[in-house]
Amino acid sequence: MVFYICIIAVCMIIPVGVLMNNNVEQYHYTQFVRNIENGEKMLSYTQEEPLNIYTVYTDMRDLYASSFGIYGSNRSFTIVDRNTNEIYSNDSVFLSGNNASFINELFLSYNFLSSMAGTPLNSEILQNIRGRTFYDYSITLENLVIYFRYYKADWQDMVTQFNETLLSALLFSIIIAFVVGYLLSKAITKPIKDMTIRTKAVAEGDFGKTLDIKADDEIGQLSSSINDMSYSLKNMLDEISSEKNKMEIILDNIEGGVIAFNLNGEMIHNNPAAYMLLNRADMDFTLESFVKEYDLDINVSDIPADLYKEVMLSIDDEMLALSIASFKDSLGKAEGVILLFRNITKQYRLDQMRKEFVANVSHELKTPLTSIKSFTEALMGGVEDPSTAKHFLEVINSESDRMNNLVKDLLQLSSMDMGRMVLKISHHNVSTLISDALLAVEAEARQKKHTIVSEVTFKGISYFDYDRMLQCVINLLVNAIKYTDESGKIEIKTYEETGRLCIKVKDNGIGISKKDQERIFERFYRVDKARTRTMGGTGLGLAIASEIVKAHDGDIQVESKINQGTAITIRIPLIQREAEL
Repeated sequence: MVFYICIIAVCMIIPVGVLMNNNVEQYHYTQFVRNIENGEKMLSYTQEEPLNIYTVYTDMRDLYASSFGIYGSNRSFTIVDRNTNEIYSNDSVFLSGNNASFINELFLSYNFLSSMAGTPLNSEILQNIRGRTFYDYSITLENLVIYFRYYKADWQDMVTQFNETLLSALLFSIIIAFVVGYLLSKAITKPIKDMTIRTKAVAEGDFGKTLDIKADDEIGQLSSSINDMSYSLKNMLDEISSEKNKMEIILDNIEGGVIAFNLNGEMIHNNPAAYMLLNRADMDFTLESFVKEYDLDINVSDIPADLYKEVMLSIDDEMLALSIASFKDSLGKAEGVILLFRNITKQYRLDQMRKEFVANVSHELKTPLTSIKSFTEALMGGVEDPSTAKHFLEVINSESDRMNNLVKDLLQLSSMDMGRMVLKISHHNVSTLISDALLAVEAEARQKKHTIVSEVTFKGISYFDYDRMLQCVINLLVNAIKYTDESGKIEIKTYEETGRLCIKVKDNGIGISKKDQERIFERFYRVDKARTRTMGGTGLGLAIASEIVKAHDGDIQVESKINQGTAITIRIPLIQREAEL
């Protein structure tokens, strides 16, 4: 500390000395120029040109010396005829007889040369030539150049005295600084050493000692803060340790498997469930070897902060759902990867059973429906009133065709699952699609005294599979009618939104809870099973609609509130490539 205080003292005094020296030099230069400018105003010659150099020299020496302030051994003037280069001077160097040396010095002066050229500039330059330091200045008087010098020796004694005074002050300041620094170091160094020892102990985990607080100054406040920090840090570490133990207990006892890796690919945590789900006796692998062994699509050399993947793993006839995600540090950068395993064998097998059920039921229904269709076609020729019988039979025939199409749809749903469905996409009128859908559900809506409002804002042409989209819209309308109490209101709207055809079916029925909204497009899922049995239905309507929309590269969304109604919107591109038949 003593050293730093001494440095501060030096740094304060030296700039003061430099400033004082500069101010003294500036003052003398200003006086030098001011005297010359005042004297120049007094020069007056009425004789004919050119001026006589000797006459001007004697006048300057005898009459104007005091006006120009050029008296004394440290101030001089020189007159040079620009035409003849004749020279007169009272400078000590010139008068000593060393004329050539003096003339050479003149031509080293920028101010003199500029005056000889007729354009005096008179820059403020402290020149040093042959050991003599001076300021110079020049003026032009017709054909003459009058050149002045002001030697630093004139104010050097004053500068020297200033410097000696400053040096004495500097030495005195250093002594005072040394004494003050020593006393301060005695008062500050010991508490700081104690703080250093205490903080090192805290860093090593020793929280038992506290610092003595002897005063309420800054050092005392800092000591108090360190004691508080030590206490808070101890409590925080205790809480972290407790939470860590809890987390380890939870992870060790949950059914799901957990494996964590750092960015170097080294395993940093796993739980017993991971051993069981992966059917492994050891966990001796890195992230890279795990990715290769289970053929996962992850670039282990570049883990992004937003990594998230869900994949399926088949381990010894068991199906595992594997979630892969990165975890981040406080700056949001990836710090590692965590793998979460869940056994979904039961759900997977149940889903497979449902798919098989759809295929089996579809095949079983197709044969009797074909027989019914054949029987009704035969009856068309045997009724006494041919026109009436034919009309009704055509309706029955049309409905049987539609039921046949429904069976085909079920078969097509199975084909979708296996990726074998081919849509017959072509251009169709949207208004016709809506009209046909409303006609198909008219009787059912009338039976429940519903009001159906149609708002076809978009009436143009769109590209889709007509039969599939008709079935999709009918399914949405049937659901709306079924789950809306009598005398309800059902709205169907069509509009265009960013190049997509939107069809929205809205009712004011019983609504769907938030929890059930996520599952209504699952096959065979019923929100209210008892009510669905009373009303009929297989639980496939919305699942079929969802698959049809997805096949058209579209999406389907539901918005609903309990007892306030439901709105389901499908969106498909207006223009698609027409599929080959």
